[in-house]
Amino acid sequence: MDEALLRYRWPLAALLVIAGLGLANAPLRPEVWWVSALAILVFSTPVIVGAVRWLGPRGGIGLLVALGLYALVVESVAVATGLPYGRFSYSQVLGPPLLGLAPPTVLLAWTPLILGALAMTRRAWVAVVLLVAVDLVLDPAAVLLGFWSWDEPGIYYGVPLINFFGWVLSGGIAVLALRRLPRPVPGLFARNLWLVLVFWSSVNLWSGQWLPAAVGLVMLIVLAPRYRRVP
Repeated sequence: MDEALLRYRWPLAALLVIAGLGLANAPLRPEVWWVSALAILVFSTPVIVGAVRWLGPRGGIGLLVALGLYALVVESVAVATGLPYGRFSYSQVLGPPLLGLAPPTVLLAWTPLILGALAMTRRAWVAVVLLVAVDLVLDPAAVLLGFWSWDEPGIYYGVPLINFFGWVLSGGIAVLALRRLPRPVPGLFARNLWLVLVFWSSVNLWSGQWLPAAVGLVMLIVLAPRYRRVP
């Protein structure tokens, strides 16, 4: 799979730009939530394969389950209490929320981001900064598409600033907890993250959300050399 991402980088990127155009012009409806679940699974597949190859079946699956449950718990607490991301709620677009809190798709959605950030750099603080930068691109698009919304919309395309401080906290805890993982982290994770950025940047671009689109473009340019260089 890693060889495929390396060999077909630009065709894959082109397909994701087209997919972003389609989603920007025809947002998903709650009754077809399985489409968004399938898309999350597709984006997560390289990470699932990479984790098993990296740590073995037991270790890889254990890592994915642990990160998925961590993300689900943090998101559920945030919906219930407003901490650490601010008080917000999920729509039905990502699937029926468990206990009215976070949908089960969260189990896979966040993991490619944190592992991709760790694969891009060996420095913990840089990985956290990169993770927050990814959210600067992802959250505005997700809010526009109706995936989730805040009770009190913020100044950044409906996203409050507390959300990004929350990502520093949750991302920082995860990065510190993952310090004992074998190094280097597979480059497959980094390549997958770059393609995720292509998709969300294109959604913002086609939707006319110029600032997050510009942030995404800058990140894609800065991280492009890492696409091939990360082993």
